[in-house]
Amino acid sequence: MSLREELEDFYTEYSEVIDGGALERWPELFVEPCVYRIVSKENHDKGLPLSLMLCESLGMLKDRAYASKELNVYAPRAWRHSITQIRGREDGARISARANFVVFETLPDRHTQVLCAGRYLDTLVRTEAGLRLREKLCVYDAALIPGSIVMPL
Repeated sequence: MSLREELEDFYTEYSEVIDGGALERWPELFVEPCVYRIVSKENHDKGLPLSLMLCESLGMLKDRAYASKELNVYAPRAWRHSITQIRGREDGARISARANFVVFETLPDRHTQVLCAGRYLDTLVRTEAGLRLREKLCVYDAALIPGSIVMPL
């Protein structure tokens, strides 16, 4: 299997975990040490550290997943990820990957809308379970985002 096919399989699994509501499995797609960060394009381009969300360990990812699934109160919704233009480069034990993403959100009695669009800048490693994330950087394009980022991007 080519690196591109491996990355496509990984991103498919990643989106299915979130879109399917299996958030307890989301941290299993990472290895320790890890970083998950959601940041605006403006802050990323300027090298500014302010992030919409920052998790710096598997424990923080597990807490975030648990809170998103069990504790946070929000209206029911369906999310659908579209991940395209996947590119990867392997350098020893490290894989650098980038992809564009769009997350669509549908709330009851509302039209589907684009929740967020941007790009992933990821670092992955090979494990016995397959590719896993060491770092996931979600760079969203819009200066403003809706207040409903209730699950991981």
